[in-house]
Amino acid sequence: LKNRVVGMSSFWESGTRSVTSQWIVVLVVAAAAAVAMSEGVVQKVSIAAVYATGVQSTSWGWFPFVVAAAAMAALATAASILPKGEKLPSVWSARLRSLSAILLLWASAPLLLSWAASAWLRHHILGPSFTKGAPKKQLKVLVTGGKMSKASAVARAVGRDGHKVFTAEILPYRYCHTRYCTYVSKHYVLPRPMVQPEEWEAAIQAIIEEQGIDLIIPCTAPVESSAYAHLRERLPKHVRVFAFDGDISDELDNKFTFNQALVKAGLSCPETGNMESLEDALEFFEGKPLYGKKFIVKPAVYDPKARTEILFLPISDQQRQLEYLKSRNASKKVPYVMQEVLEEPEYGSYAVFNKGVLTGFEFFESAASCLVYRQKRGKHYDQVMELNKGLGKAMNLTGQLTLDLMYNAAGDLVPIECNPRIHSAVCTLEGHEFLGAAMTDPEHAPASNAQIVTSNPDTFRYWVMDQIFLMAGFWKPKNCFKLNITDMMQGTDAILHGDDPCPFL
Repeated sequence: LKNRVVGMSSFWESGTRSVTSQWIVVLVVAAAAAVAMSEGVVQKVSIAAVYATGVQSTSWGWFPFVVAAAAMAALATAASILPKGEKLPSVWSARLRSLSAILLLWASAPLLLSWAASAWLRHHILGPSFTKGAPKKQLKVLVTGGKMSKASAVARAVGRDGHKVFTAEILPYRYCHTRYCTYVSKHYVLPRPMVQPEEWEAAIQAIIEEQGIDLIIPCTAPVESSAYAHLRERLPKHVRVFAFDGDISDELDNKFTFNQALVKAGLSCPETGNMESLEDALEFFEGKPLYGKKFIVKPAVYDPKARTEILFLPISDQQRQLEYLKSRNASKKVPYVMQEVLEEPEYGSYAVFNKGVLTGFEFFESAASCLVYRQKRGKHYDQVMELNKGLGKAMNLTGQLTLDLMYNAAGDLVPIECNPRIHSAVCTLEGHEFLGAAMTDPEHAPASNAQIVTSNPDTFRYWVMDQIFLMAGFWKPKNCFKLNITDMMQGTDAILHGDDPCPFL
């Protein structure tokens, strides 16, 4: 409790152990939640209580808040009598953290509703903030990865152009925000492709047959994107998948084969070695000077579970280095790479291609948990755009990819890895006349750089509840961007759009 209630860790850690003081915090939070609830919800709770008990009372509507306040107060009292230095059991901390998050969301409801209403009114009074495309033919488009913000961005982009949009997401995300998008005709729930591949494919085929789908645009999580890349060959011939085919996707997703593709295309890249056995690593590091380049050993293909101890090699302790390399358990099925360590800051680029031509581009400051986006201008913007053009042309790409880039010792910005899929940075490109065409028109090609889908330099997007939770202390601002109120006033929420306010709520 000391560390969880609305992120007020400093309050609880300051030595304040008065039960009365803790009760005040509890009741203020509960009262804020009560005020945030609409009169209609209170009435529904009252009606349900009267129906269940047969007792008529106007106070039934406040019953949930009394219970919540009492529960939090009981925990506050328990925390106050704990021996100094001890904390509540972790299970109670986690539950109270969840309860506090729900209460904060309730308390934020008036702000979010007002903001959404303002965006809706502005759209209907002042007109749209986007330019509609003019497709030659209406397509039926299936956008997958419905829980992702990028999925709703894509649904709006193609829906605004007049295409008929359907969305889908794996269980348990049945009520994800994208199903409430203005431009979505119907939402589907799918099995997990990595757990039930046959059932997943059957579900996709059924949707295609039921709705006459012409195009699938995957916006899924990393572990699922490969399944869509390999799906193309088993679909009806008229159905396109806006993603790289399976072989190209696998080549780009593997850090070593991607590095070799850059080398083959004559593009700058960090020194990278392949590791499919301990012998590969020993051979790679043989003769490497201790005070020269440093290398990091990491999975060749995305694996969130493999982010364990990190050493920059080589090191003077040869036995420790040997044990570390052994512990990676690299094999042909689970390959690793040994890649030159580069210098911060880290940047990212998001690119859209059609038949080898760059059709969309964004360049931005990046972080491990990046939920703030704006265009990063300067010499590197043009440099990275040319890098993407060269990569697209060399591999004749059609689809979307993201590059992570850092500085080498010479001061050049070079890619460290490629993610052959859509990126959340697409939010800065929303509203561009050709964004929908870049994803749906198989013949689309910009006549000049001016027709490449890029963001307005003044566009600034973030996720407002992410920033509010950061301010409240629910998680630490580590590997992310924390904004202040002044910063937030200069941009807007990535999901909120006047023509489509429901996903934001």
